[in-house]
Amino acid sequence: AGVEDDDMPHFEPIDFDDLHELLEGVDAKDDPVSAALELGVQETKRVASQVDQRLEELEQESIGDYVASFQSFQDLHKEIQETDHILEKMEKMLGTFQSDLTGISDEIRMLQGDSLQMNMKLRNRRALQSLMSEYVNSVVVSPTLVKQISDEEINEAYLEYLSELNRKLDHVKQQEMQKLPSCAQSTPQLEQLRTKAVARIKDFLLQKINTLKRPRTNLQILQRNVLVKFKFFTQFLAEHHPAVAREVQQHYVETMSGQYLKQFKTYVSSLQKLELEYSPTRADLLVSSEWQSSSGARRFLDNIGLGPSVALNSKGNVFSLSGRDAILKELEKDPIIAHTHKDKIKYYHEQLFRSHQMLLMDTATSEFLFLNDFFDTKGDHGLFVEVFGKTTQFFLDSLETFLVNCWDSVGLMLMIRIVDFYRKCMQRRKVSCLDSYLDAQQLMIRPRLRMVLDENVKSLRKACQQNLPLVANTHPTHPHLVTRRYAELAASLYALSSPEAGALADSLQQPLTQMQQEACALCRAMSSKLENQELGLVFLVNNYDLVLTVFHERHLPRTATTPFEELLKEQVQLFIESQLMRHFPDLVMFVKSTEPHVADVDESAARAQQGPPLGVDVQRMEQVVRKFSQSWNTETRQINSYVMTSFTNFSNGSEILNQVLMQLLLYYTRLQKIIAKSFPKQPPAFSHEMVTSSTLLMEIKQYSRSF
Repeated sequence: AGVEDDDMPHFEPIDFDDLHELLEGVDAKDDPVSAALELGVQETKRVASQVDQRLEELEQESIGDYVASFQSFQDLHKEIQETDHILEKMEKMLGTFQSDLTGISDEIRMLQGDSLQMNMKLRNRRALQSLMSEYVNSVVVSPTLVKQISDEEINEAYLEYLSELNRKLDHVKQQEMQKLPSCAQSTPQLEQLRTKAVARIKDFLLQKINTLKRPRTNLQILQRNVLVKFKFFTQFLAEHHPAVAREVQQHYVETMSGQYLKQFKTYVSSLQKLELEYSPTRADLLVSSEWQSSSGARRFLDNIGLGPSVALNSKGNVFSLSGRDAILKELEKDPIIAHTHKDKIKYYHEQLFRSHQMLLMDTATSEFLFLNDFFDTKGDHGLFVEVFGKTTQFFLDSLETFLVNCWDSVGLMLMIRIVDFYRKCMQRRKVSCLDSYLDAQQLMIRPRLRMVLDENVKSLRKACQQNLPLVANTHPTHPHLVTRRYAELAASLYALSSPEAGALADSLQQPLTQMQQEACALCRAMSSKLENQELGLVFLVNNYDLVLTVFHERHLPRTATTPFEELLKEQVQLFIESQLMRHFPDLVMFVKSTEPHVADVDESAARAQQGPPLGVDVQRMEQVVRKFSQSWNTETRQINSYVMTSFTNFSNGSEILNQVLMQLLLYYTRLQKIIAKSFPKQPPAFSHEMVTSSTLLMEIKQYSRSF
């Protein structure tokens, strides 16, 4: 029973509420079904019969319409049959056309395949033709090429012929090509052409190199505008006949080596005619050994300008710069052209040195770059050394000869700066071919400079030991010639050893310090030979002041001027005390001896004491006051007169006079304090004789204005 229930269809419960709502919403008058349902079952049957009757009527009407339309249906049927027949024919035609298209498609596929095969064969044949053509061109020696290599003029077009021959030679040299009979047949003919080309190229290059020997030839223009165009010739020779390539290269080396040496010798010789006639010698040290000999008297007079000597415009300056350092701002200017200086302009050696060294640097740079380009040296210096070795050795030998007799320390300093500048210039150009040459120059000049400076120091030391005479007996306190020489030389060395000089400044520090010490020792030794200490002080002040004047004019750094400023200050103080002791000895001695006795006395305690403190000599005090009031005016005038005639530097003398008078005023003020502490209650009887401080100040100002 449970199974049967499962097989029976299940109906969802029907909710007739909605149906009733719909029926209620329909007007029974309009719908017979709803009206019948509303009137009951009997009425429903009647309505059903009416519906059936109506359907029969409609059916009869439809049959009549169908019969009336029969002819139309028959015509339509016929047209349909005709259309089917036409469509059947079209179907057969399209089938035939499709069969034809299938055949054509197969033919197209066949043709496409054939085309691909033909294209592949064409490409293969073309590739083979190219290979064969290249091979034939590489192997076969055409009569045209033979004529071009053997008979054509050697010019820029000849480079193309040689390039073609070079390709053929390179091709037959390949190991796999040498096994082929065709290559073996063409090799002898190619060798003949190679030999012919090598011979013609050799003659051509030797001829062009020989043109470099012609007088007044601009070597650089000929190298750049002619030889460089044919640099492939040297490559061809190096690859196919190294012996001939080396022969050509050696001929170039011999030619250019001789030409450069000859030209530079001529140039240096012409420059030497422009050099100052007078060259510093050993006698031009700070202290000349000839001054001590009888034959040196004339030499000494020459140095101070009192005897016959070389013309000043031919001598130049040995110790002072005098504009010589201007060359450091002209290092990149063009070299001096000797034949254009037919006038009497003369040059220092360092100016000529700069000129030929700059020409050497420019020429070497041009030659190095040419060798790298023409002979393909790849930056190697070997060939350059062969070409330029004789020239650089000539300059080194000339420099060595010059240095043996060179005592011009300023010139040597400038030469070192010149060499250092050109080294940096070559570094900026990234050309290092002259590095060893410039190193050799520095190794020759620097030791010579140090030796010359050491000899100057020794000359000062020797003069101190051998009692160097003063300049003249008429002005024994004036600055000595040696002092001026030292000041000029030291100022020049300091100026040239600026931070731009690099390590040079450090290497000069020791000789400069030694020179300063020996110069000061010599000044002290000469001052001790004067008649009295006061003259010695004046001598030292004048000499130290001269050194400072020169140093300040050259704008030297404080490190150079400070030592002499301290020495000058010390000697000025000693001179001031010496003058006061000479003109006011009682005042100075009384103040110095009495001050310690009243130093501890204050004003309040002094008022309570009876009489002057112990140790104060009132009688002597009175003598000092009276003597000062009587003689101070006369003594100050004498001081003024002495200072005016003693010091060569006007401004320095004015400052020293002012300091002497101010120190006098200070001593007098100290005397007044001693009197005030000694007589705190009532001034002594002699106080009315004392000169007032205002009077002294007015007198000091008057001397300051009149000096």
